[in-house]
Amino acid sequence: MKRKLWVIAEIGIVFFLLSLPGSKFPKQESSFPIDKIVHIILFASLVFSFLFYYEKSSIAFFKTTRAKAYTILLCILYGIGMEFYQKYYVPTRGFEIADMLADAIGALIALPLFEWIKKLKNR
Repeated sequence: MKRKLWVIAEIGIVFFLLSLPGSKFPKQESSFPIDKIVHIILFASLVFSFLFYYEKSSIAFFKTTRAKAYTILLCILYGIGMEFYQKYYVPTRGFEIADMLADAIGALIALPLFEWIKKLKNR
């Protein structure tokens, strides 16, 4: 039950953070793209929450590569959808392809990291 709540909380946290108006964030003075790093971390964490839930689930489908691929794809689509949401409904936030790419990178790197952590844990 805790893992399911973690998944729900992650979805809510991503939605909340990406719904904040752009005026709530300090202006970036450097060329270092800290906001892209935040997107990567948010979406990697989102996928991690699903993978940890799947790991302890008794549902056989959740153990398959297909389920993990669907999850990554859905998280990437969630990121794309959030960019459209920001464009039309969040004041002073816009639609950025770079944010969508950062979301996708975060979602994609989560699975190999998860498998690596799992392998380390099982040693």
